[in-house]
Amino acid sequence: MTTDNEIGTKLDRQLSGPSAKTKKIIIIGSLAIVLLGILAVVGMHYTSQPNFCASCHQINPSVVSWSVGPHKEVTCLKCHADPGTTGYVKRKVAGLNEVYLQVTNQIPDKIEAKINPAACISCHTGSSEFPKAKNLILPSGELAPTFPHKEILQNSTSCLTCHQDVGHSKTTKQ
Repeated sequence: MTTDNEIGTKLDRQLSGPSAKTKKIIIIGSLAIVLLGILAVVGMHYTSQPNFCASCHQINPSVVSWSVGPHKEVTCLKCHADPGTTGYVKRKVAGLNEVYLQVTNQIPDKIEAKINPAACISCHTGSSEFPKAKNLILPSGELAPTFPHKEILQNSTSCLTCHQDVGHSKTTKQ
């Protein structure tokens, strides 16, 4: 049988909240999660920069040609990842595999860049962070293309059909 005193002690423990040890674990765990989150964001940002891509000697000629081309202000992932957060994360996960292959010296003989034309369209329809980019939907004006693209866009023709070398200068590409 439980006494009134035992009931009071249990009630006091329940009302007083978590113990000091539990509070310490919660604080340390929360700080660890925040620190890991910060490291992940910093790491993802660092590995999204052209200099990181150029650290693989197979990619370096492409980074050099990009640096003198018309898209030199556009980072690698703006073109080489699908638009949006999901595309960014998918590309970063795929990049982990590429880093693994590089570190373990299992580099493929031929490396082909993947570009989703939706990435081109996201920057070249006036809805981007690049306000001076040509706008494919404008019929005329300084930012309108010299050739109308309405039919091309309607037919879902790949931008790469005509613009395969626009991200990287032909003269320095190897």
